[in-house]
Amino acid sequence: MTRLKSWLLAVSAFSGISHGAQICNLVFDKCPSNFTSGTITVPQSVIWLDPVVPVCSENVQVVTGTDSPPPSIVFIIDNSGSMSSGTSGSNNSWNDPTEARFNVVKTLLDTIAAASPKAEVGLVIFSRRLQFDHRDNPFFKTAFPGDTSQHDSYVPLTALDQDFGGGIKGVDTLKALLGFTGHGNLNYATKLPASRPNTGVTPDNIRDGTDITLGFDAAKEAMKTAKAPKGDQYFIFLSDGEPSGVDTPRQGTENDFQKGTNVPTTFTVFFKANATNPTAPASIVTMTTAIKGNGYSASNPKSAYFAISLPGSQLLTLLQSSVLNPIFSNTPGKPVSAVMAVGGTNYNSTAVDAKNFTFPKRVPLSADQTVVNLTYTYSYTDSGVAKTKIVPYTLTVKRSGTGPLGDGLSSSCQDQGNITLFNNGTQVNLVTADHNDLDVHLTLSNGETCNGCSVEVKPSKSPDKENVTLSPNGGIQVGHFERETSTLVKADGKLQHLPTDSIIVTYVNPDNPLDVIRKAFPYSDVSTILKVISHNDYSRGGDVVDPKPGEHFVLVAPVAVNPTPESGKNWSITPALTTVADSVRYVGSTIEASRAFKVEVRVYTNLGAYVNKIQFSLTQSEFNKLSKGVKSNTRQIGVMWDNIAEDGTKAGTGAYILKTTVTLLKIPGIAEDEAVSTDYRIVGVLHTPR
Repeated sequence: MTRLKSWLLAVSAFSGISHGAQICNLVFDKCPSNFTSGTITVPQSVIWLDPVVPVCSENVQVVTGTDSPPPSIVFIIDNSGSMSSGTSGSNNSWNDPTEARFNVVKTLLDTIAAASPKAEVGLVIFSRRLQFDHRDNPFFKTAFPGDTSQHDSYVPLTALDQDFGGGIKGVDTLKALLGFTGHGNLNYATKLPASRPNTGVTPDNIRDGTDITLGFDAAKEAMKTAKAPKGDQYFIFLSDGEPSGVDTPRQGTENDFQKGTNVPTTFTVFFKANATNPTAPASIVTMTTAIKGNGYSASNPKSAYFAISLPGSQLLTLLQSSVLNPIFSNTPGKPVSAVMAVGGTNYNSTAVDAKNFTFPKRVPLSADQTVVNLTYTYSYTDSGVAKTKIVPYTLTVKRSGTGPLGDGLSSSCQDQGNITLFNNGTQVNLVTADHNDLDVHLTLSNGETCNGCSVEVKPSKSPDKENVTLSPNGGIQVGHFERETSTLVKADGKLQHLPTDSIIVTYVNPDNPLDVIRKAFPYSDVSTILKVISHNDYSRGGDVVDPKPGEHFVLVAPVAVNPTPESGKNWSITPALTTVADSVRYVGSTIEASRAFKVEVRVYTNLGAYVNKIQFSLTQSEFNKLSKGVKSNTRQIGVMWDNIAEDGTKAGTGAYILKTTVTLLKIPGIAEDEAVSTDYRIVGVLHTPR
């Protein structure tokens, strides 16, 4: 009974191992650009990226015809200390700590150059003075022509495709002039002292103070050379505040910028880092209203202002969508192709329609965090010329969540595959000593393929393991291995294990190590042994002892054994046939078996007439009470006929047929299959008088 309990516990312990689990694809229901700002958290069951990914409606800025003039644009950029100080303050007090005003403008210059190579762009960078000085380089132009006492200068309108020699274009020059060493310290900012007196500020300080009017005065001076008509002239103004700390001679003009006099269409972006709901100051609102109505051009009413709290992540999108869009004509690009880069592998799209890119197969996620780099290519026509636009999207997926997926995300799930074992075509849930040859059947999830894959077979504790190659067979994958119980590990392709081991079969998807099917099969070191051994060919001396009523058979077994009658009890039990006389008075059989069983013995005359029968069964606990057989794991019982007919009369002298049927019973945790043996034997009964 102890062994039975232990194997029942083993079956229970392994019943829940990785069978029928769900595995899922992460599905994007919206354009990937919706998910680039943070980490996408998914449940542990999500182990793949779906091969179908939505296209994005990317607009491209184009010059709509050959007669459309390239625009003239001046960037007015606030570089006061509160944007990102080079001398004091901390990141918490700066409104542009990542220098987005320079980095984003450099990116925007490339966008403008792609849309309109002949567009001309100027730069005005200011604090309480302008950051450049024409005395450093004549390329810079003074904001006060005719006034030799002041030297504040700007970068003049420069065609983006202007050739500066050596392969350097105008766009390259402008981007270089936006270069900085950190905290707003421009590489080409002047080191010359200020030419205007200013109380309380050292002459070489070019970062303190905010003279917005100075910035606009310089921009208007720059725009005087514009080639574009007034309707195609634009200011783009980036700042974090209102005027303060202007030089002493300019204090009377401190708020003149609010009048908007002689100013072209202007787009203003106000920086207020980490504000919950940033709003532009009243001076910006007043200025924008004035510019809209100043009559400078028909496009001036398009002037607008915006307030942002995270310039590092918001500025580029805002300028592309809300500033460049009004400047240039917009048209949706046509999606052409996509590349998905994950873990060093590039996957190229194989199809595209109006809604989705399709990749050749789903893409595996990493165990913890996966960075997905998507690159979309769009085509469009600009002024009759075919062009392409490449847009990157970087996504981060983390497998750690338990909650629902976010908006625009879903999952596509299916049941994981399954592993089963077979012996001689019969499924085996419990491996026994009889199962020396086993077949592995791997059933994969819908749509999965497995060419030349394998499973690992190993004991739960012992060191041996075998790799079993699988082959397709009727919709499943099938492989074969042999096993034996042994304390030695041999390099013979056969699994060696101890009787205390279970057998573990594991499949790892070669395309995704997170897709694992693991099945453990308990082992019982019990073989199916069933023998029916003849006791005598004939009996004699049946008249010596009178039969007892109802005892037509004798069971030779320990008296503690208590068989269960199947059709009424008609036997007695004796522990042994101690004398020869006892032995020869019976015909019958000795049954040797390896587990619980049931017995039916039918007696017929040699002409086939029914004489008598005995039917009983032994549970495993009763079986364990029997005497041990020839092998240590078998038990024996003798079933002897006392030469009595079913009506209690003595059977006459003659030949009889004994039909003995023994069925080994199913026992959970010990044996999962029945085994049946039927033995026919002709015996003789010889009566002798007393």
